[in-house]
Amino acid sequence: MTADFLARLGSRASVPGEVRSRWGITEYVDLMAPRDGISRDLHRLAHRRAKALRRVDPARVLALATALADPPSGELNKARVAGAAGIPATTLSPYVDVLVDLGLVRLVPGCRSPVAKRAIGRPRVVFDDPAIARHLAGVPMEELVAFQGRSRLAPMLEGIVAAELLRQQPESAVEHRVSHLRERNGLEVDLVIELPDNSVYGIEVRTASSFRPHQFEALEALAVRAGSRFRGGIVLNTSPRGHQQRPGMWGLPISCLWDWDQSGPRR
Repeated sequence: MTADFLARLGSRASVPGEVRSRWGITEYVDLMAPRDGISRDLHRLAHRRAKALRRVDPARVLALATALADPPSGELNKARVAGAAGIPATTLSPYVDVLVDLGLVRLVPGCRSPVAKRAIGRPRVVFDDPAIARHLAGVPMEELVAFQGRSRLAPMLEGIVAAELLRQQPESAVEHRVSHLRERNGLEVDLVIELPDNSVYGIEVRTASSFRPHQFEALEALAVRAGSRFRGGIVLNTSPRGHQQRPGMWGLPISCLWDWDQSGPRR
């Protein structure tokens, strides 16, 4: 089981084109399957934390979690989220901190690398458990599996990828920072891996089961911007095999995040 995606990615022994996966849309959606008692467990967590902090309203904790799931993996626009949750924007931050402390969400900070130009600094909020994200968003499982539901599936997959990278970061053999990039000039990259020497990897997440040139467009723009600081660009999608678009640009199955040499779905 590979627990350090970044270290494996940088290994000269890694050959993306040889990666195989038995995962498909159905297996990824199964990660979001409903669980018995999920609503009850969320209420219990919120009330327990509220009781510990006294001044925290458990109803507001749950309202904020629901607002952050619509859509999931979105930027933390405090005005929008506060309005959706019915919480004054001036008191929103402590409630976000509660959700992070409870382990329900993780924050992906804005990119700080020198390669970024006029980057938006707001963090993205991703749910640690994709089943909770889907539950709060109220999206039926069958909709996510259907082709027409790809627009709803995309942010769910982005959240899975971001949360997994953040989980691996503390124990990685490679010092790095996980961030996202959205610039005022229009350049957006789902995730950026920032290394101490100011070099970067770019990661895009897609629902497609094959690789096409347009999926690499944002990564190519980042490569031009970063020049020699660009380590590589990776498109992660639901394909059953890896792919090399060109030297320094690869496509990989999402599941290689937790198992590079896959034999089947994670249990």
